[in-house]
Amino acid sequence: MGTSYHLDTMIKVDESVCINCGACIRACPGSLINKMDYPVPIENGWDRCIDCGHCVAICPTEAMHQRMMGPEDCGEIDIHLIPKWDRVRQYLISRRSVRGYIRKPIEKEKVLQLLDVARYAPNGANRQVIRWVAVNDPSKVHGVAEMTIEWMKAVKDKNPALYKEANLELFVKPWELGEDHISRGAPCILMACAPKDERTAPPASMIAIHQIQLAAPGLGLGTTFTGSINTACQGYPPLVEMLGLPEGYIPHATCLMGYPAEKYHRVPVRKPVDVKWL
Repeated sequence: MGTSYHLDTMIKVDESVCINCGACIRACPGSLINKMDYPVPIENGWDRCIDCGHCVAICPTEAMHQRMMGPEDCGEIDIHLIPKWDRVRQYLISRRSVRGYIRKPIEKEKVLQLLDVARYAPNGANRQVIRWVAVNDPSKVHGVAEMTIEWMKAVKDKNPALYKEANLELFVKPWELGEDHISRGAPCILMACAPKDERTAPPASMIAIHQIQLAAPGLGLGTTFTGSINTACQGYPPLVEMLGLPEGYIPHATCLMGYPAEKYHRVPVRKPVDVKWL
């Protein structure tokens, strides 16, 4: 953070460069900025501000300073690096869930790069509640998969109807034959964790994980969601203890990650768009 971190007001405007364009007023999601001679915070703005930084990011002259950041703290947007529609569409529709990985560990720096990108994913009210658990060791990943199988076997004993409905036999039987359909040979697991009762956590976690999934191919990596591990971590105390999750925290979204063993050459067919226009 820069010196603006110490502001004792929600925002402060450098009047020498402010052109009073009103962009900050229009961008504020809480309508917390009024137009006077120069933009000023509303009376109770301090308690309602979510520190999203939109007012600073949109100011064309670097006049706006917010209590948590100033223009010197924010990275510049390079519009030349933003791809056009044809490239965006091709990239998005060609992304695949990867379920086969080569035996190569992921460099810690690459994991950190992806987690850094995930910080910028949309999240409810900018609460930024996610804490990450990264299992970046193939032997430990295998241990998580093994405990997930143990959880499934426990479900079979305690709730056979659920075991059948969820088709958990599709994981347990191959495991007993030496095939891992849980971690699928991935060397890394990423878990987006948050307090169990945090209302914004489920969508924020899924969006953050998806942001990682979109970014991973840029580093030569593939990913896939894993509902089995995620669900096991929510209700199997031995696995929760093994992962060292903070008290009251659960994973709301989890993915596997590694270097893909195969390369896709075509985009598979999907159902037509189903939309109701109003």
